[in-house]
Amino acid sequence: MLWLVLEWYGATSEVPWLFLLAAWILALVVAAAAYAWWNRAGLWLQLAVRGNVPASGSPAEDLPESVLRSAPQMAPVFEGDALELEVALHTRGSSRGPAWVEGQLNGRRVEFGAGLVPKKGWRRMKIVSELRRGPVGATGWRVSTSDPLGFFTGRRPYADSEVALVFPRFTSLAMRREPHELQASLAAPRAGSGNELFGIREYRPGDSLRRIHWRSSARHGELVVREYEPPGVQTLAIFVDPAPSSLEIADQIARIAASEAWDCIREGGRVVISASGGEPSASPRDLWSQLEWLARYPANSSPRSWEVAAKPPEGLLVLITAAPNADLVEVADRVWVVGDAAIDTDVPFERVGLQWPL
Repeated sequence: MLWLVLEWYGATSEVPWLFLLAAWILALVVAAAAYAWWNRAGLWLQLAVRGNVPASGSPAEDLPESVLRSAPQMAPVFEGDALELEVALHTRGSSRGPAWVEGQLNGRRVEFGAGLVPKKGWRRMKIVSELRRGPVGATGWRVSTSDPLGFFTGRRPYADSEVALVFPRFTSLAMRREPHELQASLAAPRAGSGNELFGIREYRPGDSLRRIHWRSSARHGELVVREYEPPGVQTLAIFVDPAPSSLEIADQIARIAASEAWDCIREGGRVVISASGGEPSASPRDLWSQLEWLARYPANSSPRSWEVAAKPPEGLLVLITAAPNADLVEVADRVWVVGDAAIDTDVPFERVGLQWPL
């Protein structure tokens, strides 16, 4: 518009230098447009997690170095921790700018601006604290560019992505479980040797009447007793509530399941975690596979039905739920109940709230 005005004044006033000024302005506008296009075409965004800041009580502070080295992420992040996100702009061939970066990380807005992006790139660190369990999503990210005079601006959007996965907290529950199992054994002496329940069997002469599993006996029409196997390497099947009523309950279920898995795997055992309607966890001897499954729970389960995979032939079935299912409670060897749901069973179980640690 300024160029057109100067051209008009030059033609009506017959002042020659106005035509020269108009030509300079037109050349400046064309150069600014070309620079803005070149600037936008040569920049791209990169988001990467470069480190973590463990919070008090984080498993990252207590895990052995050999376990941390096998983590799928360079710096494994647990709920409550903070992560260091690197926001970087890279350039092709030469320095460019100006540019602005904006987007959301787990719903938190992040904005940066750079007047100049040098050849070696531009980087800024963003600390994201108090993370919750689950994927850390980068959504709505875009790079805005302009020419130095601000005549032309452009925006390049980037697809939503997952920059990190926050694992549930966990701890060893072995010491907590032993007193509970001891109390259960005093109330109902066990058949067999050891303290790991692997099933029930028919009643044999000489078995104590206090070993009888009365509910199963009524269902089978004959007396049956609990039987325990000697201590040793075990296979642990963990079944979690497929439809927790809140994220807080789901978080607590995930923490307990992760703790059970950790106790088993560090003793050389195998773990499979599942929920109704979803794929079970992979790599039974790999802790991180179990933690990744639990980090995505309950999105990887279906609330349609309570169906559990078959109990391992020589292992334990641990049920962790907020709404106990009578049939599953009956076949479970160990039951965790999160919340105040009513439960009627003689299977050893423990009721917990939402506090962590327990």
